[in-house]
Order: sequence, then C-alpha cells, then structure tokens
Amino acid sequence: MTTTLVSQVPAVPYRPAAELKHPRRNVTMLVYVTLSLFMTMSVLQTTAIERGSWQYFAYVSLAILPLLVSFPEIFRILFGRCGPLFVMLLLAGSWEIFTGDVRAAAQLLLLVFITAWVSTDRAALDTRDLARLYIALILTGVIILSAATLNPYSLIPGRALPDFGIWRVSFFPNIAYSGMLSLALLLVLTRDAEPMRGRSVLIAVAGYFLVFSFVRAALIAALMYVVLRLWFGRWREPRPRLMFWIALFVAFGFVIAMGVSANILYRIQEYSWVSTLLLRGEKNLTVDAIAYQLYRPWLWDQQWSLFASSRWLMGWGSADFYGLVAKTVENPDTIIISEGSEALPTRLLVVYGLPGLLFTVYLVARLRALARTDDRWACACFPPLFTLMMTWGSVFHPSDAMFLIFLLIMTKGAKGFTFAKTATSESDWAKGAPPDSLQAG
Repeated sequence: MTTTLVSQVPAVPYRPAAELKHPRRNVTMLVYVTLSLFMTMSVLQTTAIERGSWQYFAYVSLAILPLLVSFPEIFRILFGRCGPLFVMLLLAGSWEIFTGDVRAAAQLLLLVFITAWVSTDRAALDTRDLARLYIALILTGVIILSAATLNPYSLIPGRALPDFGIWRVSFFPNIAYSGMLSLALLLVLTRDAEPMRGRSVLIAVAGYFLVFSFVRAALIAALMYVVLRLWFGRWREPRPRLMFWIALFVAFGFVIAMGVSANILYRIQEYSWVSTLLLRGEKNLTVDAIAYQLYRPWLWDQQWSLFASSRWLMGWGSADFYGLVAKTVENPDTIIISEGSEALPTRLLVVYGLPGLLFTVYLVARLRALARTDDRWACACFPPLFTLMMTWGSVFHPSDAMFLIFLLIMTKGAKGFTFAKTATSESDWAKGAPPDSLQAG
C-alpha cells in the first residue's frame, strides 16, 4: 500500500522533512520586533537613549517579555545547543556578582537569555509579516517627515539637511536603522524562491534605502553577501566543510584586514586618490592618526588593551569606556567620540573578560551546524553579519529588534524565517512536494 502511494507522487529531488515544516507564527517574537522598531522611530540621530528615560524603561520592559513567556524553553536550551552561553553566564556572572557589579551581571543575563530565546525551536519570523512591518515603518516615516521635524533626512536624495548629508535618505530619524533594516529585509527576501506577492518590488525598495542611506557598514555587508550567495549557489553538491571554512575565513579575514589597514594606508597615503577617497584628503599622517580616522581599528586596539590589562583577564565590568580609555591618552576630549559600543565581540572581552569569548564560540558552533545542513543562505549571511557585529555593534543589543533579526539568521538560518502555513497544504502537492510522512516512508 505504501509503495503504491509513494509511486503516485511526482518525482522530485529529496528534501529533508525539516525543510517542509512551517512552524506556526511566533506571536511573541513578532510583537517584540514590531514594538522595538516602532519605538526606534522616536530615537533621533543626534541623541541617545538616556538611562531612566521612558524609552529606556520601555526597551527594558520589552526585553523582559520573552523571559516571562518562554522561560522553560530558554532554560532547556541553555543545557543543550546554547551550552557555551550557559558557561559564559555561569563564569562571568559569578565573577561580576563576586565583585559587586550587579549591573554587569544583569546585562549579561539579558544578553544570554535573549540569545537563547532566539535559538529555541519555535523562534521564527514570518517573511510576510516582516515585509508588512517594513512597509508600515516607511509609511510612518512619511507621516513623521510630513508632520514633524524629528527626521533630518528625506525620502528623496538631495533634500536632507546639509549637516546630515544632503543626498542621504532615511525613513527612520536615525539613518543607521534605515540601512540596517533594509539590509535585513534584503537578506530575508533573497533566502529562497518561495512565492510572495510584491517580492521584487520590496527588494527594489529595500535596495533603494540601503544604497541611498550610505551606511557604509551595511553596503559592505550587502556586497559581501551577494558574492558569497552566488558562489555557494553554484555548487551542485553539498560541501559543508568547505563552506564552513570559507565563511569563517571571510568573516575573520575581513576583520583582520581592517585591523592592519592603517599600516597599509600609511605606506601609500602619498597617492592622491588614496588620500582623497580614504583619508579625507589628508596626508603625512602617522599610523595612529590613520587608525583613529578609520576608528574601528583604533577601537579594537583600545578594547584589546583594556581586556589585557584587566584583573585575571576577567574584564572591567560595567566601568565607563570613556573613563577607562581617558587614562591611556593625553587629550581624551579630542580622542573619544563614542562609548565603544560599535564592536560587540571585543566589547564583551572588555566587560566580561575571557568568558566573553564564548559568545563568539557559540556563533561559530551555529555556523558549523548550519553548514552541515547545507544551509547555504545562512553561511553566506554569517560573514557580513559578523562584520556588522565588529563595526556597528550598537544595534546588537538584546532589547533591539535588529539584534533579534540578525541573530535569528546566524543561529537558526533558513528555519528562522518561514511562511505561516502547514506542510501538507495543497500548494505543497501542487509543487510536487510530498508530505513529511510520505518522504519518511
């Protein structure tokens, strides 16, 4: 009986049953992302969220929501695939409590629990929900531009305030979110060929805001993704080990290349095109001056030095980055331009010391697991997203929707973005894909 039934199914390439499953819509995750992104509409380009403000309490309250709804799942997975995160929490958390730094311990708890929540089996976003949310945010941005002065940019190049870059466009008051969210949507929409009405139009719109936002980190990440996506897509047979090592080499290789770029530019800065394009027209700069102008290499060097100088290599806890670096420079008022939040992996070293490395270890372990399942999309996404972690880590905050979306890609891969339907629907049969029970037979 089973043989006869299977023989009536159209011949199609084998696909594992897990690829045909479409989990139900995760309402908590959708609410989390929606509220976080809409709250970001109130964050201006020139201001940061102050501790004690209504935005601060709103973000913290939102981050606690998953812990209330999914705590049993989070707790179980910490003893499973999220083992490195649990060890990090145990080691670094115990140290911070021992030293009396409750704030650092609380921040670590939030980071580990939200990352574990993103990694649970039911963690997923519906692609169409994400597309609808993107459209709603653009419409909200239009209203803000028409009725308020929160957004210094425009939706059309050439109309932004000159101090903010007249050719830059953004539907968020903070332009980084236009570039980052557009990149995220572009990655998700090019995941596979699953039919969705208006997909090509949305890709064009996302590409428009990605390009004209001129967020360099997002543009570099998009270019890196396209190259790797095309490269991996040309393979006829799965090559999990090779794909893993290529993704890992590109991710860390790009960061290392940026780290030594100051020394390279120092040797070729006399060429006019190098000075004009890469050094703001300046010449005769020292290596340190070039590194600081590039900023990220300077930041990584400072963070590594702070980690190396911490007691027992266990980090500095919640100590202020400005205050720490001010001890090592002669004129801190002209040197420090941020709090060092742009690089997440190295910032974790500064705050939590050696246990902070386990966060990166966990991400590499997930890359290896996704490569074994031949998830070429996720492997192509890993290097650009890791680069973003090292260059624009401020959006990788547990209470930020961008953290959830990007970590969902890095930890769940293609399974993290689905369409809310059942695997045994008529559309699956129409496309020649048998139900899981028949494939298993």
